[in-house]
Amino acid sequence: MTARKPKRTAGLVTVLAVSAGLSPVSAAEAQVSTSIPARIVVVDPPVSEATYSGVDYGRKTSPKDDRATETAWRIVEETGNCCETYLTTTPGSRLLDFGGRYIHFSDDRGSTWRRVEPLVPLANGEGAIVAAPGGDVLGVEWDPYSGDHLQFYKFEADTEQWLYTEMPVHQPFYDREWIGVLPGPVTIDGQTHEYVSFVKGGLPKEVWFYSTDGLNYTQVTSKDMDRMLSGAETQEPLSTAANPDSDWVQPNTNGGMTQLGAGDLLASPDFFGGWSVLEGEDFTWSSYQFPDESEPEGLFQVDSAGRVHNVIPSGDRTSFDYRTSGDGGNTWKTTTVQLPGSHTINEVDFRANRAAGVAAVAMRAHNLVTGTDQDLVYKFDITGTGPRLVRLYEVGLGDVGAVSGVGNPVRFDFESVSIFPDGRVAVSFLDSTTTMRHPVHGTEGPAPAIAVELSTEVVGGRA
Repeated sequence: MTARKPKRTAGLVTVLAVSAGLSPVSAAEAQVSTSIPARIVVVDPPVSEATYSGVDYGRKTSPKDDRATETAWRIVEETGNCCETYLTTTPGSRLLDFGGRYIHFSDDRGSTWRRVEPLVPLANGEGAIVAAPGGDVLGVEWDPYSGDHLQFYKFEADTEQWLYTEMPVHQPFYDREWIGVLPGPVTIDGQTHEYVSFVKGGLPKEVWFYSTDGLNYTQVTSKDMDRMLSGAETQEPLSTAANPDSDWVQPNTNGGMTQLGAGDLLASPDFFGGWSVLEGEDFTWSSYQFPDESEPEGLFQVDSAGRVHNVIPSGDRTSFDYRTSGDGGNTWKTTTVQLPGSHTINEVDFRANRAAGVAAVAMRAHNLVTGTDQDLVYKFDITGTGPRLVRLYEVGLGDVGAVSGVGNPVRFDFESVSIFPDGRVAVSFLDSTTTMRHPVHGTEGPAPAIAVELSTEVVGGRA
């Protein structure tokens, strides 16, 4: 069954803003755009190459044609921070990382780099970045060390200019911020927009800032508040549609924001339980279940063909299901993948690029025997009716244990992976060779780096 909600009102916006400790603004005020041009500087992070082992699974489902591989990777250090890199790619093959205080980007697959800098110096922070329709790129950065800066960034494709804004009003301790884009048409207060972007962070993450220009996040929305006030429920297949932007506007799946290609968005729970759908036609939230009354689970993306992709780790996290659906989740085609022996999933992220014909699942896998972690990338062929596993890449030496969270001696806070137009990937990883000098206290220590896939050779012999 599907129950539609009334259009959201200014009164609801006020309730949400007050509950978050924010100062609400009117719709007219929200349309006022302010921005500052950013500086672009050339930087020279450590760049090297390394070769790691893997498996080519051939075309048979049996292991008879599995073969060992060697893959060359370009290794890039010091573009993120002590704990994370946050990657995205664009249709023009630009690679971007916003894991640390500054956006770094490369147009030659990590060989050379430039950095986006605001006018005010930053001390140390963390960011999030996502591609947007029309070649735009959006980012958000929080720096608690230099006066609690919250900044929003935008690359405007039509002017080829980087801009940013300062956001003085936000929840305290805006860690860990996530960003997502909803391609339109999206209608808010009678106006239709090309796309709307969302940012969430702090506590509770249930309060989302949103922007209609990618720079000024002056209004808030809450799916839980909307659902409680309206009682609206949706129980039907996801309303997806083919959209060429969908291969590129995919955010990190840990943020729980999945655009569906038709102006709607699927959201995982943040504060209360239950999944939600935002209907872009009237910008209203409803609770969501599939037609069989089951709730979504795991991580989601939607590709340019409008197909739903879903990664679900098993209960013991020693395997995962990769599922695809061409009918909004009504039926699924599933491939189950078993991790190498004694390994369990710690962190995971994935992308699905129909134009490239590739999906990539990246994970930080913990070895229960050695106590160390191995970074893995599973690559799927998604040109057919269902996902077909084609490659496993081991990335890094797998000789360091790292976990997420403040206070841990070696941190790897979340996984991040992205796909280039030719199907190759860039992925975050950490081992004993990846380090950086901390920008605040100056000590050298372990930190995630970026591995950019170059070429793979099948070396023969069964894997």
